[in-house]
Amino acid sequence: MGADMRKTPLAVLGAVAVVVALATGAGAGTTSTRLAGHDRYGTAVAISRYAYEPRYTGEPVTVTVTSGADFVDARAAGTAASHFGGPLVLVPTDGTLPATVAAELKRLHPAMVVIAGGALTVSGRIESQLKHFGWGTVYRPAGQDRYQTAAYLAGLAGGLNTTVFIATGEATPDALGGTAAAGRLGGSLLLTGRDIVPDATARALARNRPAKVVVLGGETSVSPAVFEQIKRLTPSASVERWAGGDRYETAAVISKRTYPRGAGTVYLASGSSYADAYAGAPAAAANGAPLLLTTPNCVPASTAAEITRLGARTVVVLGGLQVVSAEAANLAGC
Repeated sequence: MGADMRKTPLAVLGAVAVVVALATGAGAGTTSTRLAGHDRYGTAVAISRYAYEPRYTGEPVTVTVTSGADFVDARAAGTAASHFGGPLVLVPTDGTLPATVAAELKRLHPAMVVIAGGALTVSGRIESQLKHFGWGTVYRPAGQDRYQTAAYLAGLAGGLNTTVFIATGEATPDALGGTAAAGRLGGSLLLTGRDIVPDATARALARNRPAKVVVLGGETSVSPAVFEQIKRLTPSASVERWAGGDRYETAAVISKRTYPRGAGTVYLASGSSYADAYAGAPAAAANGAPLLLTTPNCVPASTAAEITRLGARTVVVLGGLQVVSAEAANLAGC
């Protein structure tokens, strides 16, 4: 299953706005394309519509869904979506599917829907509604906790014997850029505790013997003790830490290591509101683009410097003006 990443932005797609604007402050020849809906669910649909078009009628599409309210499983879900070649769509934890989500599932007519996470994050009621779309096949690879679920998803995504990215399982943003990088490199993403490697993660590493392991984030996120434990679990692998002084610089470091020769497109998302970045990571990976982070009103120096180094001419902005302002979309510096 492959994704046909569009090279030109779309205008308006039904109830979902895909706003296109020229970036006046982003430098000569740089354009800014904003993908946004009325809420995080609509924005994820806008990203899906922009990024994914079945190559032919009836192409078997796999859609990965995860909770748009609880992101414990979203980190690993993005690499699974990249492997399947389809979008990552956000759904409520419970209740009724938003109309925009239902319309997108109808458009994609999925052969399979993969639910990332257990019933506490995506309820059985939501699962039942997902069975009404496409071929009606729904698969839920869920473990007893976020670490085991991430290991299951990594097994589906493949890449456990090539490059494995490891991020903290706590609520920090180090995995945002890493999810896009893992998807691009054909790797996988696992989760760890700050001070100990969970059993599910340890088993996945020891069993699959990856060639390379990348620990995302600084020592306050993943301790030196965990870094050493990972090295012991993977004695034949090269183990590196990709980290910066903050979330914005960490995303820039990930971009630099993944795209050392530059990239024509960059995806830009909020570094404080994670929903849009998680939904956008598989699209960025398929488009050969890194995912960088910004504050709501201005672009940090580390992000701006990386966009310049990449030589990017297209900036795909994820989310509405409340999360990424017009000034930030135009790369106004902090």
